[in-house]
Amino acid sequence: MSPSIKPLYLKINFYCMNKFLRASLLTVILFVSWQIVHCQGLAEQIKSLPGIISVEKMEPNPFFKEALIIMVKQPLDHLHPELGSFHQRVILSNLGIDRPVVYITEGYGGDYGANTKYLNELCPILNANQLFVEHRFFGKSVPDSIDWKYMTVENAAADHHHIVTLFRPLFTKKWISTGISKGGETVLYHRALYPNDVEISVPYVAPLNFSTEEKRHDLFIRHKAGTASGRRKIAHCQIELLKRKKQLMPLFDKLCKEKKYEFRADESAIYDYCVLEFAFSFWQWGRSVKDIPGTTATDQELFNYLVKICSPNYFDIESGKPTFPFFVQALKQLGYYGYNPKPFHRLMELNDTHGYLQKLFMPEKSEFTYDPAMSLLVKEYLKKDAQKILLIYGGSDPWTASAAKTRGNKKILRIIQPNGSHRTRIGTLPEYQRKKVMKTLDEWMN
Repeated sequence: MSPSIKPLYLKINFYCMNKFLRASLLTVILFVSWQIVHCQGLAEQIKSLPGIISVEKMEPNPFFKEALIIMVKQPLDHLHPELGSFHQRVILSNLGIDRPVVYITEGYGGDYGANTKYLNELCPILNANQLFVEHRFFGKSVPDSIDWKYMTVENAAADHHHIVTLFRPLFTKKWISTGISKGGETVLYHRALYPNDVEISVPYVAPLNFSTEEKRHDLFIRHKAGTASGRRKIAHCQIELLKRKKQLMPLFDKLCKEKKYEFRADESAIYDYCVLEFAFSFWQWGRSVKDIPGTTATDQELFNYLVKICSPNYFDIESGKPTFPFFVQALKQLGYYGYNPKPFHRLMELNDTHGYLQKLFMPEKSEFTYDPAMSLLVKEYLKKDAQKILLIYGGSDPWTASAAKTRGNKKILRIIQPNGSHRTRIGTLPEYQRKKVMKTLDEWMN
C-alpha cells in the first residue's frame, strides 16, 4: 500500500468503524427505550398520556389483573376549550393489552364502577378489558361550578371520543361500547356522532325520546305491558289507593316528616303523582302481579306496597340531587315520559300534570328549552348508516315504548325479551334469544 494512501485508508476505516459503532449504539439505545416503555407498568404509561391528572391503583375484580382510577382533563365545551375544564373519572380494569375493550359510557355517577364487585357481563363473554367512564357533571366528574349550557349530548359524546383517542394506542384490539338505560342512550349518541370510535355497540334498554312528556309510555302501560289481567290488577290497585287517600294521607304525611322529604308541590299532589308513577315503576322493575294487594288489604298493607313500588323519595328535592343533572338533560335533549291522570279524573285531585318535570324537579327560576335534534339524528343514523349495534329491551319495560328502531337496517339487531323488565340483560334472555345474541357477537368480533 502506498504511504500516501495508507493514512486515507486508516481514516476511512476509522470513520466506517465509528459509523458502525454509532449505529450499534443507536440500536442499543432504541432497544433499551423500547424495553423501558414496554416494561413500564400500565399505570406509568397512562400517567404519560396528555391530560391525565392522576392515576390511582385500586383492588381489581378477580376477573382482571389490575384496576386503576384515572382522572382525565376534559374541556367544559369541546368547541371552546379555552373556557375551562373539569376532571372526568375513568376506571380501567385491565385483563391485557392483547384483549378487546368493553367501553362503558355510564349515563350517571360512577361509584359502582369503582366497586371491586363490579363486572360488566360482556367482559367474561368477550374475554375483554373494562373501561368505565362516569358521565360529565355526575359523581366525581363535576367542575367547581356548573353552567348547564355545557351539559349537552354533543359535549358528552366528545368526552367519550376523547377517552377513545387517549386509550386506543394502548389497547388496539376491538372496542365494544355499552351502557344501560341512560348509559345506553349515551352509547347511541356517541356512536352516531363518532361512528368509527368503536367496532361494536351493545346498548341495553335504551330509550330514544322525542319530547319531554312522551305519550307512548302511557299507551304501552295501558295496552301492552305484561298481560291484560295484570294491567287490570294494577289499575284496580291505583283506584283503591285513590279511594283510600283520606285514610292513607296521615301515613303518607308521617313518612315524609320522618324522612324529612321536601317537595316542590304540596303533599296531596305528591301522593297523586306517586299513584300515577306506580304503574310505570311496577313494570319497569319487573314486579310480580301476584304480590299486588287486593281490596281486602289493610290501610297499612296498601300503603306499604305503594311505598315499595313508588316511594315519595322519588319526588324529594334532596334525594333527587344525584340525578338532578339527568332531569336537566331530559328537559334539554333527552326527553322523558308524561303522565295521564284522565283514567282517574273522578278520584284524583290532580287533573293537569303538564310541565311536571319543570315543576317538581327544577328550581323555580330555571328554564330549559327542549331540542329533539340529537334524537332525530340517532333515528336517521340507525335507519341508514349504523352497523354492528345490538339493541336489547324488555318486553314489559315501559321504556321499550320509546325503544330505538332498526328501521329495516339488517346490519343491526334488536332483541326484545318477552315479559322482560328494565333489568333485561344477555344473561336474562331465554336460550333461543341468548344463542342468537352470542352468535351475532361472535360474527361481529371475528
